[in-house]
Amino acid sequence: MSPPDGIRLPKNAIRRINLGQSFAEYDDSLDDPAIYVHTPALAAAQDPQSGKVFFVGRRGTGKTAIRKYCAQNSESARVIVPEIFSPSSTLHEVDLFENVRQRPFRSLVSAFRRALQIELLNIWSDAHPAHHDLPRVIEAELEAFGAIDFDLRCLRFISSISRALVDGDDERWLQENKAHRELAESMKVMEGGGSGIYTLLIDSIDDYWEGTDEGLVYLTAFMHACLETTTQIPWVRTVLFLRENIFERVRARDMESSRFETAVVGMEWTERQLLELLERRLNRPLTAKYALDGSTWRAFCERPEDAWQNVMEYCQKRPRDVLIYASNAVESAQNAGHERIHIEDVQQARRRFSDNRFKDLGDEYSENFPQIAVVLSRFYGLGRSFTFGGIESFIRKLHNDQEVIRLCGSWLFDNSSPELFIRLLYDIGFVGLRAEGKPPKFRALGPQDTSPPPVTDTTDVVIHKCYWDSLDLQDALVRHLPEQKEFGKIGIIQDLPGGLDPTEYSESIDLVTSTLVDLPMGNPGATDFEEIVGDVMKLCFFRALENVEEKSRDFEGRVIRDWVAANRAQAGFWESIRVRYDAIQVIWECKNYANLSADDFHQASYYMNDVGGRFVVLAFRGEVKPSYYQHIRRIANDKRGFVLPLTEKDLFIFLRQAKNGKVKEDHIQERYDSVLRKIS
Repeated sequence: MSPPDGIRLPKNAIRRINLGQSFAEYDDSLDDPAIYVHTPALAAAQDPQSGKVFFVGRRGTGKTAIRKYCAQNSESARVIVPEIFSPSSTLHEVDLFENVRQRPFRSLVSAFRRALQIELLNIWSDAHPAHHDLPRVIEAELEAFGAIDFDLRCLRFISSISRALVDGDDERWLQENKAHRELAESMKVMEGGGSGIYTLLIDSIDDYWEGTDEGLVYLTAFMHACLETTTQIPWVRTVLFLRENIFERVRARDMESSRFETAVVGMEWTERQLLELLERRLNRPLTAKYALDGSTWRAFCERPEDAWQNVMEYCQKRPRDVLIYASNAVESAQNAGHERIHIEDVQQARRRFSDNRFKDLGDEYSENFPQIAVVLSRFYGLGRSFTFGGIESFIRKLHNDQEVIRLCGSWLFDNSSPELFIRLLYDIGFVGLRAEGKPPKFRALGPQDTSPPPVTDTTDVVIHKCYWDSLDLQDALVRHLPEQKEFGKIGIIQDLPGGLDPTEYSESIDLVTSTLVDLPMGNPGATDFEEIVGDVMKLCFFRALENVEEKSRDFEGRVIRDWVAANRAQAGFWESIRVRYDAIQVIWECKNYANLSADDFHQASYYMNDVGGRFVVLAFRGEVKPSYYQHIRRIANDKRGFVLPLTEKDLFIFLRQAKNGKVKEDHIQERYDSVLRKIS
């Protein structure tokens, strides 16, 4: 990458560079079609004839960006975020679902297929408001179930077909099981000559993913339903975006998972595509654009070859990694007053990038391995690579670490052999495996390799470069750790509220959760519910919301208590809320009952002003009803503000994710997006 002839940056160009948000959920630049790199995955998502249904990859590989592109560039696509994959109970023993060909499992598939088909008919119906002369079966299904929320529709179908199965009522079970087939047959001929493909985009499964056996059964059946619906009805398509760690659990459980293989797209990126991604964003504020062949990078960088090599060595070929690293380097250049990105800017960005990657890794796998960041933090100050024996001694020390056992024992003991522990670290991308005389191999970003490298007593384990700085690793091969040597401590893991250590933090969350489970609704539990909501704010949102204060006031003869917090977020969901609604403060209202009234929304709007902001959270114990959206829409129009209703279930999700070590704000972002779509 030698500097291109005659290329000069416009004056102060570096100061105008903003590479956008690294999380697609918050990235406004994705509204611009020119910002996208046309990867094979994006091409497959756009092409309804590709036969691809499942888009699988690690976090930060572009799944949500593709979903956004498809939704924005199609008039016949709809996005849903199902909540069904955290079921509170099941009517059968889980082991009855082992055989995907038997009645219990096929009953689930039938229920999901019927729910998906009705959702697709809803998309068709919205595009044909004056439709008439529909087949009788379709009219009946739309009239009976079309207006019902997708998750509630699924639960209703699952309950109905399961009751018939449990009761041994074969006639009723056959009727329920054939309902999706009759509907599909009518849908096949409905379009006649065809007028386009109607697409259901299913994203953010991990928002509600608890990792339970019941949830895994539901998801496996749902994936079968997606594939069957897409392949059997010519004018419809379901596209499911799924994290690879969740997909791997399905593949390990489902003996028929080979059916999925030809419908799966991996979210891999080449080095050339990653460079184009960065160049498109560097070019965005410029009037005269540079070529997307390395010329843009050469124009913005001194020593561009060395700088790019730094980026590639420390990133794992994920677009999010590249954006975060490059954004840090651009910010360093801006702060130093450089006209171009210097090699020292790239090097100075390395530590911030490493800290970010370490946090993100623990967050990404928190549902599979709760508090895994605590285990990874025990590598602090040790070597960059380990022998097989070195890992053995590391595991022994973990078993003597009471904090590790308390927070991670639920999964650590199941992976205590060196082979399993090394495989776990390899599968999450923390380490690579190095055979004698060969470079280390790190795992791919999409669906896992079918034949990962073997683990033997001669295998060396090499920690990926992107974690070296955050863990202050030494350039050494660890062969043995003395029993008397204490583990080092890493500041990142101690980023907890109120000076709590990880064990105290976990116990505090358990106490709040158990209190909420047993709390009665109504006035007797109102004060306790207010305290619970305050604890949720302090335990789950302490990184963004500070100085949480309780306020009381008389309102129509009642004592109204709410919570007010300063919004100090520098990135993510809460920052976007501060910018959009001038919300330097966030008010949380607490309602210890299931049904909200117009007065509740009027009260919330009363608190909005130009001084503190116009964003209020309304926490209550029931479910969000369609009638609530008209109140939220009125407030948005009259006050330019927003009321976000959060249910009891949402509070449980925040607490569960916080206990597992999850720091990403994707769940509350999804709740906000869902309400925003309803009122738009």
